[in-house]
This record gives sequence, structure tokens and C-alpha cells, in this order.
Amino acid sequence: MQKPDIQELSNFLIKYISTMVGVGTYSSRVNRCAERIAATFGYEIHLHFSFNHTLINLIDPDDISISRTYLVNNKYSPIDFRLILDLSALSWAIYDHIHDLKVAKRCFEKLIQKNQRPAYTYILFASIAQMAFSRLFGGDFETSILVFLGTLVGSSLRAVFTHFKLDMRIQYIICAFISSYIVSIGVDLGFTKTGEVALGSSILYLIPGIFFINSVIDILKSYVLVGLSRIISVAILISCIAVGIYTTLALSNLGFWQ
Repeated sequence: MQKPDIQELSNFLIKYISTMVGVGTYSSRVNRCAERIAATFGYEIHLHFSFNHTLINLIDPDDISISRTYLVNNKYSPIDFRLILDLSALSWAIYDHIHDLKVAKRCFEKLIQKNQRPAYTYILFASIAQMAFSRLFGGDFETSILVFLGTLVGSSLRAVFTHFKLDMRIQYIICAFISSYIVSIGVDLGFTKTGEVALGSSILYLIPGIFFINSVIDILKSYVLVGLSRIISVAILISCIAVGIYTTLALSNLGFWQ
């Protein structure tokens, strides 16, 4: 099999790796899939991960003077487990029988287009999920309605903030405050009798659980640097959520701390 041009392969791998990182794949899985693709086309790839960037180094083992190195910004998008599974399967398909880079690129683009969904679907499903969680935690029907509204507004604001590239920490403070404050209004008006559940459930959609799980996996897989950076980022984001909900408690008449 003739090797493809290193620049063409580099462009493909940058898109592939960026997409996998962006949708919530842990580092060792990204590394394995990228190595599989690079090896198929006769190249070696070395990746170095951090929370904000991924360093990609592609080398021709037959002539080490032929290489490409890129520092790519990580652009995070909604978690998509189906896309993660499809992209992993694509790496195996390339390794097993897709030995033409142009065919691999077409398959990749089809996967991306197939998995693209309007932002409002994520917002709606997140709101329904939080409403269900509030019922699971013992909230009454009125609590679930308040949580649904709070999550709907907060998630919509977060989508707008992300579009305008507002700092993630500021996003978390504002969204935690808005979602919890909407719920607190209903509690103040006596709309629900399980205000504690309503307030606690209103900010669950902001909890960066995937980042935490990935950080533990990265540390266990010896990607200690990116794992620690993710844990620190998770701690900062949780602190921002706490600031937002504390602001709500300070401004409202709720007395849950008493």
C-alpha cells in the first residue's frame, strides 16, 4: 500500500482527534485509536494531552525528517457516547479494510453529519432528565416542574454563552444562579413542599461528571498530567456552581442552612 501524503493524513487526524476529545473521550482511548489509524497508513503518531490543548506529532518511521507537529486547541461540545463509539469503530474499520485515506475521510464526514443534532434537543432532554432526577430524589410533581423550567432556562443560556465563547467558569456561576433562582421563586411562592430537593436538583445538569470520570481513567492509564488538570478543573467548576447557588440563597428567603 502506498503511503498517503503526510500533510493530508495530518489534516485528517487533527479533525479526528479534536472531535474525539471534544465529545468526551478519555485520553488513552483517543491515543489508541489515533495510533491505529496512523499505523495503518505507515506512520507513527505521538500525542500529548492537556485540558486545553492536544499536541500531535506525526512521523514517517522510514524517514524521520518527514514529520508534522501541531498544537491543537480543545473545543468541547456536548457529550455524545454514540459518536465516541462510532469513531472508535471507524479506527478499527480503517485498520482492518479501509486502506484508502480518501474513503476514510468520507466515512468520517458521514459519521459527523449523522450525529449532528440541533442544540435544542440536548437542552430539552437535559431538562427532562433533571425533572426525572428530582422525582427520584423525593421531590413532588411541582418540584419537577420547577426543576424542568430552571434547567431549560439555564441550559439555553449556557448554549448561548458557549456560542459567544464566554469563559466556562463565568458560565457556570451565571447558569447555576439563574437555574436555582428560578426554582427559589417557586419555593418562596409556596408552589412546592420539597424545596430542598428542587434547589439541589436545579443545578445537577452543570455537574461535570464526565470530566471527573475521564480524569480518574487518565490517571489510572498513566496520563497523570491531564488527569490532574481535569480534576483541578472539575474542582474549580464545582466551586463556581457553589458560588451561583450561594448567591441564590443569599438573595432569596430560603433558609435551608438554618
